[in-house]
Amino acid sequence: MKKRAIQKILAFAFTLCLMAGMATAGTAEELSVADFQSMRTVMDLVSSAAVCASDFPTVVGNADTVLDSTFITFFFTNGLQAGSLLNITQDTLASVSQQEQLLKSIFAAQLPTLEMITPPETTDEYIGFLPVYAEAAEDGSYYLIGELYRGTKEIDQMSAADYDYLTWEDERAIFTLKPDETAMGGYRIEAFSVGSVLLMEQQLLDYTNGILVEYSNSKLGLSLWYPSLFDEAYLTEDADGAGATLPDGSAGFSVKREANTSGIGLNEYISLMAETQQNSHYSINEQFQYATLYYQTADGNSVFSIYTVTDKYIYVAQLFYPTDQTIVYNMYTVYLENSFVVDEVSVG
Repeated sequence: MKKRAIQKILAFAFTLCLMAGMATAGTAEELSVADFQSMRTVMDLVSSAAVCASDFPTVVGNADTVLDSTFITFFFTNGLQAGSLLNITQDTLASVSQQEQLLKSIFAAQLPTLEMITPPETTDEYIGFLPVYAEAAEDGSYYLIGELYRGTKEIDQMSAADYDYLTWEDERAIFTLKPDETAMGGYRIEAFSVGSVLLMEQQLLDYTNGILVEYSNSKLGLSLWYPSLFDEAYLTEDADGAGATLPDGSAGFSVKREANTSGIGLNEYISLMAETQQNSHYSINEQFQYATLYYQTADGNSVFSIYTVTDKYIYVAQLFYPTDQTIVYNMYTVYLENSFVVDEVSVG
């Protein structure tokens, strides 16, 4: 069964955050994730190493902790592909002094005994961190919350073709950065973790409330969370559901219920819908009894839909957006898929 727990739903607001910046919650200071651009390559590499080092991403702590040795191994191994900014080479893997110098310029945590690194087998995918939300802490440090992704390269450098290989991890990631002129990029990493951390619950709540809005219609028996990019002022409702479109008409979402007059089943229905669009892709989730459909239109838009079919009704949630802005909207498809709840087949 699907769960409504929004804490388990991925979040994304790349448009506002990278283009305009998002204000901090609860402080007078105005922050934008763009203020931390100098740390993007470092944060990508930390994320990549943390994901590769264990089944669940490794936690990086403060000065009272010690960096995990396996994390360090993947940090330098994956760092060979990080470009010239970090200047990690094969010589670095063989030099304990070079490793120590770089690690001390980035992390607050203590170092274990360092050794020459023999590169382990690792992923060919690029694993990165997309910052979404910045918040100032009382001690002068900053929380940077965002999403972990996998793809062919850094997300800012992806082409439209690269987006086909872009996927997202299941939990949000949090960096704690402390301003430090002696640190690489001007900030020292005080902490990094993935998923809900007790001390970060308020930050995660601020993050969620800042980028998602819930729509629920008990009469139609459906609900979902949609991106706050579609301001509630744009939302319109009718007897069949609701929807919103940006003022320029470039993107929009809708959620509807219609009668299943033909008594069609989910598998047959999604197959018929896919046939109406060229080069469409669909998948069926038998466990949760829904299907997704994605296609691109001739006028340059992408359309993502989620269908649930019962004996009485056909339910659909849909998002459309310009294909050349996939980097902005791609994660919203994950929001819709994970939060779309139909009372006939789901238990919240």
